[in-house]
Amino acid sequence: MNFFRSEEHLRRWEGYQEKKKEGIISLDSLMQLFAGPFFTNRGGPDYVSRQSEYMADFMGELDKLPDAGNYWKLSSFEKAAFSLAMKLGLM
Repeated sequence: MNFFRSEEHLRRWEGYQEKKKEGIISLDSLMQLFAGPFFTNRGGPDYVSRQSEYMADFMGELDKLPDAGNYWKLSSFEKAAFSLAMKLGLM
């Protein structure tokens, strides 16, 4: 993971690739994403039993991020698969 002070700074970086721009996300968005229960409750005694609930929250947070490109967001197929897995008790 690399951090840059601005998008301009990122674009001047020698390793920048235009085709990977969907993966660019702000630090504020990352902090919002990692502040959710999927990450903060990992030490809880009931984490495994509630992981599907936390994952659903995590997926909702991904959809809310204003600057997250397609790299970060789940496709409708992936969301449907997750929903089905939850209903079948696989998660």
